[in-house]
Amino acid sequence: MYRLVDLVAKTLVKTGGFLTWPDKTDEGILQPFVLDLTTILSHPRVFHRVASGLLKAVREKAGLGSFEFVTGVPLAGIPYASYICLKTCKPMLLVRERGRGKLVEGPLKMGDRVLIVDDSVATGRQILGTASKIVSEGGVVEQAVVIICQSQGAVERLRDKGITLHELIDFKSLVRSLKKLDALTDEEYEALLSNV
Repeated sequence: MYRLVDLVAKTLVKTGGFLTWPDKTDEGILQPFVLDLTTILSHPRVFHRVASGLLKAVREKAGLGSFEFVTGVPLAGIPYASYICLKTCKPMLLVRERGRGKLVEGPLKMGDRVLIVDDSVATGRQILGTASKIVSEGGVVEQAVVIICQSQGAVERLRDKGITLHELIDFKSLVRSLKKLDALTDEEYEALLSNV
């Protein structure tokens, strides 16, 4: 049985979900690699292990009593949020990226606490965008959980807004796992470790 970080690394390499070249992320920052965790969704056994790991992180790090609702950052966070809702019997909210009507769908009331779920975070911009929509509808966001956090800056940016970020897999561990799979040259390995 693979450790979870090794399983994720192997899946990313096999599916082309990890590539090294300078590119802009969805959050608009230039970095020397592309990390596409959506490829995990096409592999049910891997998805189940990762989603189970996220659920465990929620239970152990955030605590089930720290939120009433769960939402996923569109689009990649939604499958993981759905899994957490099913396993915890917590209701789910859907947050629209844009629209003319309500930005948050679901029975959210003033003061309800919402857990935000996403696959990865680089700057925190997408989590903060989702949180601002929830707050605009009267909700409270104090916790977020992701598979991988690619930057300590994101942790600090979210903390400054009152959101504690919990990650399932340490980015440095993922980089070491990718190196063991010969997916990185020595130079790329060093560059990625210094990028965190």
